[in-house]
Amino acid sequence: MITHNDQIKEPVTGKAVSQSRYSLTDPNMRILDTLLSSVVTCMTSLPLILVLLTLQSSPAVPQNPPLDQKQISEVQQLLIDHDPRQLLASEFQEVRLSEQELNALITYIKNSNPVLKSVNIHNDLIQDGIVLGLSVPVELLGFTSYFNLILHLDLNDDSLAINQVDAGALTLPSRLLTPIGHYLKNRFAEDNNFQLLASFMSSLHFRFIEEERIAIILDWQESNLDQLSDQARQVFVSTREAERLQHYHETLVTTLAAVPTGVRRISLAELLRPLFLQASINSAGSSNPASENRAALIVLSAYLTEANLARLTGSEIELSTPRRLRVVIESREDLPRHVISSAAIAASAGASMAEVLSIYKEVHDARYRTGFSFTDIAANQAGALLGTLSSRSDRDALLFQAQMQNLDTEAAFLPLLGTYDGMTEEEFVEQYGSRDSDAYRQKITDITDSILAQPFYQPFAAL
Repeated sequence: MITHNDQIKEPVTGKAVSQSRYSLTDPNMRILDTLLSSVVTCMTSLPLILVLLTLQSSPAVPQNPPLDQKQISEVQQLLIDHDPRQLLASEFQEVRLSEQELNALITYIKNSNPVLKSVNIHNDLIQDGIVLGLSVPVELLGFTSYFNLILHLDLNDDSLAINQVDAGALTLPSRLLTPIGHYLKNRFAEDNNFQLLASFMSSLHFRFIEEERIAIILDWQESNLDQLSDQARQVFVSTREAERLQHYHETLVTTLAAVPTGVRRISLAELLRPLFLQASINSAGSSNPASENRAALIVLSAYLTEANLARLTGSEIELSTPRRLRVVIESREDLPRHVISSAAIAASAGASMAEVLSIYKEVHDARYRTGFSFTDIAANQAGALLGTLSSRSDRDALLFQAQMQNLDTEAAFLPLLGTYDGMTEEEFVEQYGSRDSDAYRQKITDITDSILAQPFYQPFAAL
């Protein structure tokens, strides 16, 4: 192969032009020079040309239709049923979905992620393959265009291989995709988002794909889960955020150390006040008070659940070990965990995700552990609302800090819940039937209304 360096070698060596077959005035040399210049120009302009060719005036994929309550419940139940913690003898689970169910799942995930909300996504299942379409709005020179991408995926053993890509007016056949794939793999080998996608795809095995239905084997081996967890941490926690987490961790350590010797139990409010006083101080010199609030909630959640914060931050700096105290609401240690974990999730991934995980856990507990609890649901809902308000806007984030600094007790944001009210799945079904029943929905409505009536939320608009 003749490389670029091979072509320019002779001029660089300073050899006489006469040693070449052509002189600079030779017509053939001028043609060659023009041709090479054109090739270089095309190569340097290729990214712009590709962008212009792939952008179109309208989306090729229609907007995802809204999900009704029945579809939302079915998706949530799907997540519950395939919780990897439920596995007993096997590390593998099989999921069978219709095309409609698959698209509902994709829509649900898309709507839970602010980055994906404006993207239209749709799957068409065919025999031994999938046609995946995406339309991404792009603002260019004051006009909205669409980057339309259609991926033709073929089932190859138990994995998917890209057979063809339609990008706007361009069609890339399989023979061109292999070198492009190798290039992208090498180019983005160190990219965290690329590694996260690769880790996720490695945990999926496709048993069969037919028109209107698909079967996927979920590989929940510990190595896959660890890899996904590590990659997700690196994607979602930036260096600046990691520094914030370390800062609030040290604030928490100092606060706990200041509790008088002999005291073994404190209220959640006693930790919230100093953390959000620090958040308010930091926000005075920061353009993003929501990030300060989110970091404080994540650190407190890690402490209450005894999670490994160092793994989340990815820091090589050894974090101080906090003093262990019992943190309670109404003498219950489980309620602070529910409130703050849900708040941290809502501040990071949105209230809808916190709500899903809340119900997800309660149904799981009803089947396998302590039982379904409406008091836990109330704590989760209050936490999700707190997390939303802490990060919804700069105004709300600052108001949230002020409210937390003036917090007397947790009763300001959580109604009195009393003793634990756990019930088994059988008891739940006997009393409420299902989560689609009128009785269950009314119960959830009553819980929501009781939370919104608390004084903490009154200064906030449009709850």
